[in-house]
Amino acid sequence: MAQPLGRRFWAVWLGSSVSYLAEGLLFGALPLLAATLTRDPRLISITDALNQAGWLLLGLASGVAADRLPRLHLMWASNAIRALAAAVFAVLVWAGLAGLPTVYALGFVLGLAAPFFDNASSSVLPELVEETEFGRANSLTQMSLALAGNLLGPMVGTLVFVLAPAAPFGFAALAFAAGTLITAWVSRRAPGRPAHTGTQSNLELLREGFSYLIHHRVLRTLAVSVGVVNFVSSGVIAVMVLYVLELLNLPQSAYGLVMAAFAIGALAGALASVPLVRWCGERATVLASIAGFAVASIVRGAVPHGVGAFAAFVLTGFVSMAWTVTVNSYRQRVVPSALLGRVTAVYRMTAFIAMPLGALVVGFTSHAIGLQASYVAGGVLLLITAALAIRPLAGMPGRPKPAPLPAD
Repeated sequence: MAQPLGRRFWAVWLGSSVSYLAEGLLFGALPLLAATLTRDPRLISITDALNQAGWLLLGLASGVAADRLPRLHLMWASNAIRALAAAVFAVLVWAGLAGLPTVYALGFVLGLAAPFFDNASSSVLPELVEETEFGRANSLTQMSLALAGNLLGPMVGTLVFVLAPAAPFGFAALAFAAGTLITAWVSRRAPGRPAHTGTQSNLELLREGFSYLIHHRVLRTLAVSVGVVNFVSSGVIAVMVLYVLELLNLPQSAYGLVMAAFAIGALAGALASVPLVRWCGERATVLASIAGFAVASIVRGAVPHGVGAFAAFVLTGFVSMAWTVTVNSYRQRVVPSALLGRVTAVYRMTAFIAMPLGALVVGFTSHAIGLQASYVAGGVLLLITAALAIRPLAGMPGRPKPAPLPAD
């Protein structure tokens, strides 16, 4: 029987949800702003690359911080920085002073703060709920991300941007501020303790995190696999605004509808992830997710119009959430709490280090051979990745065996 998740979890969940809404608003509006300044896919892809560059610079440091400092403190502090950055940018857009360098600067600042929030929010969950509820808690978290970050945020961001370009950035600042206040309130009432209280240097702590992941075959394989997935996916996202405007021939206001298709799939994936793992096992779920990413990318390139393209976005959302819920729950279960922040940081560093590279590579590749060919090539790369991961992931739990029937 499912256990209650508790008021502390739900308060942190609410604070995270409004933060996801802020991220969604920016995700919808920022590419459109960039597209009003240039239609060069190389220049537009730089926006996403800079947003992800924070992981290259501070991803590992954020993991050490997530183990050495109270994790709720890190969550509200990083949100406060993002609220300030979004507010300043809203004023610049309103004043007509936001050129491409300003867009790049906002993406870079948001990217620097994001690793601290992401690592802390992922690592804090074992402090909030029992191990048996990790899957359900992760599913609820990903559902809020799908609804707020991938559905409502991008749709509102794109629609409002068409009417008032500065407004979505102002709304994002308010949402980040609300997330800051909620999480800070929870932290003040029950701050929690640092997971690691030893005297090792930061470098020694990082070595522990690296060593754990490198010597854990399943986690190592998952990290490499998600790196390839993120390489392809970030490239898709970096030039998606051009895909929507030029290949699908849709207006700017329809950009949010494409994000909505992804969000619908993501919501379904978050809802289905726990039953999927129960029926198929964790190993089959993650392998099928990689294959799903591949199929979606190939369909986007081969069928860049109508129902096929939107179905590919729905499929991408579904497998993205199935992967995330399954892998997060597995990692939280097998990694000791005192190491979780650092192992999560190393894992995500491996995953996110590919994102700015993927954004740039696909941007330049699309300029050279076209968007469609780039998407198909990415799908083929993902199919190869899924095939190579089959044996190394043998250590993940497979399909649960049915309970024996009671004796007569």
